[in-house]
Amino acid sequence: MKLIPALDILNGKVVRLSQGDYNSAKIYHEKPVDLAYYFADHGAERLHLVDLRGSKEGKICEGKLFTEIRRSVNIPCEVGGGIRHLDDFHYYFDNGFEPGKDFVMVGSLPFVDRQAFDRIVAEFATSLLMTVDAWGRDVKHSGWLKDSGYTIEKLISELLPQGIRNFLVTQIKKDGMLEGPDFELYDFLQQRFPEIHLIASGGVSSVADLERLAERKLYGAIIGRAYYEGKITADMLRAFRQARG
Repeated sequence: MKLIPALDILNGKVVRLSQGDYNSAKIYHEKPVDLAYYFADHGAERLHLVDLRGSKEGKICEGKLFTEIRRSVNIPCEVGGGIRHLDDFHYYFDNGFEPGKDFVMVGSLPFVDRQAFDRIVAEFATSLLMTVDAWGRDVKHSGWLKDSGYTIEKLISELLPQGIRNFLVTQIKKDGMLEGPDFELYDFLQQRFPEIHLIASGGVSSVADLERLAERKLYGAIIGRAYYEGKITADMLRAFRQARG
């Protein structure tokens, strides 16, 4: 299971939200490039880069910073927030990101512009990471602010025939709460869709949580507030990775 630290960026700084509430933003680091390099040097296998303002406004706002981060580290990155057009994928893949190695995340687009989404899938299906933000089993979008009308099961079932296999599922109820992941949800999705690469997000609070997720043979797990609050250290991440080869 890949360990994927999250750098959620708002106004050029690393922040964390609680349950998607922008008013709850807490600044944790003011130099994202330095932090990204530190993670890469301490066992992270991928970085999760989120443009929070972009997600809310529907356009790339932190693209320059994210391309700088990608050029500064020697590990893959997944980047998202405000992705609305095929040109947004080309922006990243023309500026240091590598198709087949790095991923661009899409969450809201299937619900706000399905034609644009389908054009992206036709060219970049294998480099697309579909982010599914759920409140319970119901999918939210646009910075977790709007209802999609989909359940997780319905959405994944609809996207699989288009060749999409990479899914990051965030349980909003757990995100930033340090109460543990939604293990029941991930068990259900693993059983229902064994062919997908599933990344867990939301609620990781300890190495024990990571061990429980690893037992489920998930593709990866996002580490966010638990690191920034000191409950999981960079040395713990390195030891976890080394213990699993």
